[in-house]
Amino acid sequence: MTAIAWQWSWPGLNTPLLVSQEVASVLESYRQKRFEVERGGQLFVDPSSSTGLVLTLATPSHKDDRAGRTWLDLNARRCRKEIEQANATGLRLVGYWHTHPQRIPMISPTDVQSFSRFAAHYTQELPHPMAIIVGNSSSRDGIKAWSFRDGRYVEAVWGHWSG
Repeated sequence: MTAIAWQWSWPGLNTPLLVSQEVASVLESYRQKRFEVERGGQLFVDPSSSTGLVLTLATPSHKDDRAGRTWLDLNARRCRKEIEQANATGLRLVGYWHTHPQRIPMISPTDVQSFSRFAAHYTQELPHPMAIIVGNSSSRDGIKAWSFRDGRYVEAVWGHWSG
């Protein structure tokens, strides 16, 4: 069974998203320090998990990505390869994560545009894209998630996993 670090839920959705300890460790290891550029990767769930909907893979930052202090462009070739590899093991793409230079991350208009382009590019694989943004704070509010539904991004509610 996969070790769960925490869960997120969205208003109106009955299925919480469980975040594996492995994914939590990846996200926590990429907090953006002063003067560093943004980093990011893709997010995959295991739809066959008996535990529920589990976020089991967050791919690490990649040297071929282009980035600045407040922007990130994931390398399309690496993204496609990661999707093919994950799909071969039964995992499915749900979105991507990236860092922000702020303490408590907030989704910005630039993020909305970027996630919209990402979702449009992967429209078959990704009907309701998810965005995770990692801020500087090590508090639970230092990592936040959003899901694109009904034409807008809805922030997830953090919850402690008690399974």
